[in-house]
Amino acid sequence: MTEFEMGATKTRDPKLIKQAATIWAEATAHRDLVDASDVKINDSIPLIEEVLSSSDHSFLLAIADDDGGIVSFAAVEPEREATHQGRGELRFLGVAPEHWGEGWARRLLVALPDACREEGFNDLILWVYADNTRAIWVYEAMGWNATGRTRKHEVTGRLEAEYRIKLG
Repeated sequence: MTEFEMGATKTRDPKLIKQAATIWAEATAHRDLVDASDVKINDSIPLIEEVLSSSDHSFLLAIADDDGGIVSFAAVEPEREATHQGRGELRFLGVAPEHWGEGWARRLLVALPDACREEGFNDLILWVYADNTRAIWVYEAMGWNATGRTRKHEVTGRLEAEYRIKLG
């Protein structure tokens, strides 16, 4: 494990992957107004494991609270479309819903560039639901720029917008 700014830790620890998957399942259910009883954490674990197994340069970046439990995480891998050498893709970023609005996503996004540069990434892309104004606001406030590219999510069919940031 490697420590970064804001108390962020780069890891592949299975225990932390499970905590990240729990956050992802709960956060997406909360975002999409799905009943909490319908949350299937075990469906989220393979999604994050797939990112981490895609490359030696893939990683999970997590920030824990004072009790040691993960509050926010990001899962990064080399860009799947491979249109640019040295480009990473932020596949997942999640904050536990009970901590929304407390600045945890911002803290994670502050720590993310150093972790990405360590893996040889010069810039990052991400795809975000075009109607997820809460996430888009955070990304734009942290320096991410819309590229103008859009696509339909392969599972949900919802429109996604691409954002990019140069790591400098």
